[in-house]
Amino acid sequence: MTIEQIGMMILQMVAWSLGGILALFIARLAYNIMTPFDAKKELCDDKNAAVGASHGMYIVAAAIILHGLIVGERVATEWYIEMGVMAVMYVIALVMLWLGRVALRALVPFNLDEEIHIKDNLAVGLVEGASYLGFAIIVHSAL
Repeated sequence: MTIEQIGMMILQMVAWSLGGILALFIARLAYNIMTPFDAKKELCDDKNAAVGASHGMYIVAAAIILHGLIVGERVATEWYIEMGVMAVMYVIALVMLWLGRVALRALVPFNLDEEIHIKDNLAVGLVEGASYLGFAIIVHSAL
């Protein structure tokens, strides 16, 4: 292995890591948009474990989807086209997670947001988080 190859590996590792951090930051913003409460306030000020479980598993779900995009089949030979396709697919996958949340809200016989946000029901937060993980595995397998 030459110095140039090692340099390229290091450059790719740094680029993918920074891209991953950006993608997870976008997922965090998406979580804040799709929930009717301020997640930062719930986590930091109110110490709401239900929101913590839901939010944490959502970020893990976003990382699972990101993994599928990174290791999946390539659709273009140029890196910038590939990155654009990956970005669009990632946004679509985050929308799929949101649709999964909408479906869960429709299926449960109680108010999901009230149980998590107001009542701090950790069990419901874990159920919501597990549904995010389930949807992420499904999306990952489709990639």
